[in-house]
Amino acid sequence: MNIKNINANEKIIDKIKTCNNNKDINQCLSEIAKIIHCEYYLFAIIYPHSIIKPDVSIIDNYPEKWRKYYDDAGLLEYDPVVDYSKSHHSPINWNVFEKKTIKKESPNVIKEAQESGLITGFSFPIHTASNGFGMLSFAHSDKDIYTDSLFLHASTNVPLMLPSLVDNYQKINTTRKKSDSILTKREKECLAWASEGKSTWDISKILGCSERTVTFHLTNTQMKLNTTNR
Repeated sequence: MNIKNINANEKIIDKIKTCNNNKDINQCLSEIAKIIHCEYYLFAIIYPHSIIKPDVSIIDNYPEKWRKYYDDAGLLEYDPVVDYSKSHHSPINWNVFEKKTIKKESPNVIKEAQESGLITGFSFPIHTASNGFGMLSFAHSDKDIYTDSLFLHASTNVPLMLPSLVDNYQKINTTRKKSDSILTKREKECLAWASEGKSTWDISKILGCSERTVTFHLTNTQMKLNTTNR
């Protein structure tokens, strides 16, 4: 690694540490992609709070059409990069997956990604203290680019930046989630009466407000506390 690369890495690491929101994180990801000469990037952390519907956090600049198709078709379940990242820590070049046999009944995610413009790519697994996992992926639409050389270049640079990126991303979003989960005085009152079995009409009479207002406050508490009902 030459002095120029070291200086560039130090600069982006310092910038990552001063990020205050996800927009700042996104800007840093864009700069990292430029440093390693890649066109696309995706930073994702999956928190398996539920087997049926895990909590997935993503910051990326992937083609919008591909992202929509990926989500609508439920490709997360079949993505070999996701499967690999669950139990590995070493970076992986996507061309490894091209050689593996895909079950006939399963979608070939790598092939479909290539057809959507993500021709070549590689990923760096992420593991968090709260049992979350994910990856930082980079891709390119140029089929003639020499991926092995890009992968080697990225493997000597990205691991230096990744710890700071994950730490600050979690710090930013944990703080945001905690602040989102703070209930207002009125929301606490509505929730307290609801826990006593009072109906929306009952609560509106007790608190001297409309039923619509009570519904509004209870809906807010459900969103903040991530619950499905009162």
